[in-house]
Amino acid sequence: MLVNGQHKTIKLGIDAKWFFKGPPSGNMVVKNLVNEMVNNPNDQFQLYLLITRDCKKQALEHFPSSVKLIFLPVIPNMVSNMLLVPLIARVYGLQVVLFQNFSSLWPNKLRKVVYIHDVLFLDYPQYYSGSEIAYFSKMKRLAARADMIITISHSEKERLIKNNVAGENRIAVVYHGINNAFKTLTNYTGESIRGFLHKYNLPNKYLLYVGRVNIRKNIFHLVSALNLLDDKLIKLVVAGELGSDINLLKDHIQTEGVSHRVIFTGHIPEEDLYLIYANATVFCFPSYAEGFGLPPLEAMQCGVPVVVSHRTAMPEVCGDAAIYIDPDYPGDIAEKISFLLNDTVLYQKKVLEGIDHAKKFSWQLSANGILKLIGDAYIN
Repeated sequence: MLVNGQHKTIKLGIDAKWFFKGPPSGNMVVKNLVNEMVNNPNDQFQLYLLITRDCKKQALEHFPSSVKLIFLPVIPNMVSNMLLVPLIARVYGLQVVLFQNFSSLWPNKLRKVVYIHDVLFLDYPQYYSGSEIAYFSKMKRLAARADMIITISHSEKERLIKNNVAGENRIAVVYHGINNAFKTLTNYTGESIRGFLHKYNLPNKYLLYVGRVNIRKNIFHLVSALNLLDDKLIKLVVAGELGSDINLLKDHIQTEGVSHRVIFTGHIPEEDLYLIYANATVFCFPSYAEGFGLPPLEAMQCGVPVVVSHRTAMPEVCGDAAIYIDPDYPGDIAEKISFLLNDTVLYQKKVLEGIDHAKKFSWQLSANGILKLIGDAYIN
């Protein structure tokens, strides 16, 4: 950008500590956003990626030399953002830093933009442990020191305002995107599909849930819905990290008498995630609360119809392409899944609507949106 006849760039630090590791959802978001920013350079910015030292070798191999890498000691993310990153920013002359969730504590000249993934814990404390609430609550206090907050849905923006995290004029919304690697089943060979099903011991036809296994995700009612389906044979595949609630869930599965119909894959590596979506019959996302809810969009892009809760951000994100359920009632979950399984016309309609709807979301749009917000605020 030309300012007074000179090309002006801004030194932008990106909190990329989750690029190679971290919570699965945070890792996925940071990796996709940073890759888009690096692979589609914006001449307004010189990027500096903040990464922990234990990932130094991976970072040096992955990123081009045009990207500046700053390696931080391995300490808790919140502490690093609060105390260490401001010092690093001063040393490297950074003008703006994009933080993940936790902003800096220091009120210096550094422009602080905090990317808050969600603050569901403020409205739904029953789904979080005491230690989680104590940890996440610092997010609210630190956000008061940020110059700008970027969040992931209008639903989350309203939650931030309602809970007095920040005023409306300091909060912007940028939707998540969908990785182009999510494709329909027609893009795979029969051999690769058979090999994949054998690897995870999966049936040809299955319902799918992708995400962490915890109370907020409402897998309990999805399991209860299995006995109420018209199809008494179809299995449920649960793909994701097995959280602290897994033993309670397994007891519930046994009580419902559906142990033979529920398959846990555990964490699925990214290269296999694409096919577990594409091969699913119906994707089920009965969560009680979501800041965004990306898995239904990923399923849509794979040509799989989705059944989701009519709660929080999910109607905003999924629009008319999903079939909605009341997560409190297993009977309603079963009824909506059975609609899809029994009606080939409705099924194909939702497949096509989902594919079309997913086209509205891309990580390039997300990355460009974030950079435009920062550029408009601090360069123009």
